[in-house]
Amino acid sequence: MALFDYGNTRLRARLSSLQPIEKLESFADLTSIDSFLSLLTKTPYKESIEAALTYAHGYNCLSQAMRMELENIASDLSRFYQDAEGKLVSIIFMRDDLLNLKTIVRGQTHEIPLDEMEDSFLSLGTIPLAFLKELAKAKNLDDAVNKMVVYELPPAQVLLELRTEKISLNASEINLTLEKWYFQKIKELLKGSSENIQLLQEFYAIEADITNLNTILNMVSSPERFANTEIKLYLIAQGNIPPKVLLKSSKSDSIEEVVRGLFATKYGEYLKKGLDCYKNTHLLSEFENQLRMYMLNWQSKLPRLNPLGIGVPLGYYARKRSEIRNLRWIGKGIASGFEARYIKENLVRIQ
Repeated sequence: MALFDYGNTRLRARLSSLQPIEKLESFADLTSIDSFLSLLTKTPYKESIEAALTYAHGYNCLSQAMRMELENIASDLSRFYQDAEGKLVSIIFMRDDLLNLKTIVRGQTHEIPLDEMEDSFLSLGTIPLAFLKELAKAKNLDDAVNKMVVYELPPAQVLLELRTEKISLNASEINLTLEKWYFQKIKELLKGSSENIQLLQEFYAIEADITNLNTILNMVSSPERFANTEIKLYLIAQGNIPPKVLLKSSKSDSIEEVVRGLFATKYGEYLKKGLDCYKNTHLLSEFENQLRMYMLNWQSKLPRLNPLGIGVPLGYYARKRSEIRNLRWIGKGIASGFEARYIKENLVRIQ
């Protein structure tokens, strides 16, 4: 644990400089994006805002500055932690790699313009941005897989194996293959019983639960898409929710029945909130939003509960990203002329 001391000391200082929710709410009362940017230069975001102002203005300036701040998270953590501790910390960012690859799959499938794909890339992953941009330029999914092989990206081999089994590749098969590869890789990397390993295992177990819940909800809402499908093939084994519970949920007749059947899990309180929201919006994303709030609140407590280990970088990673998300939302709201009350109501609030 002692080898986490150097980085944890610095991250605790950064945690203390995060903006309180009251300060974020006061930003929402501003009426121009320029006044918002001006106020941010009086916060720890000063350097990024001033750098972005040299080539961008308005909301685009804020967007570029926030991208710099995200990149700073990754660079800080890579500098603060070395050797075995550094390898553990780098595992935190593997989810971002997966999401970036899925962005490319989605972009190729739906012919999303190159600039939109590049804007969607998360800047916290370990795959170099230059590689991601080249993958985004691929002619089709087959070409994208070929480029992954050239760049020796970790999931390339499983995608090559998938291609030998299929006449042509489709997005759903690639995404499923990537998800299964990813969680299996995490399982291989996180062997042991130390407190740090257990925290990372829980972090990814929650991710697996979110993935599985999304799968079950989509199956129940669109049964025709999954007709004659063996549900087990679509489930990730590394989650907290037992497979038998998920299989039972998949046989539900309605979304509400699925969710109510999971009220007894650790996510019950959050799923109840999601169900209330779903009744108003009919958006399945309400449930993922609530589980991500569970994740955020869990991570936010880790610096206090695990002050000598990986709990500090896990907590900082979550809270800093949440603050950046809030600042983006405030800037977008001001630029779009939203009412201050509406902007405040949609801020992410850590419990």
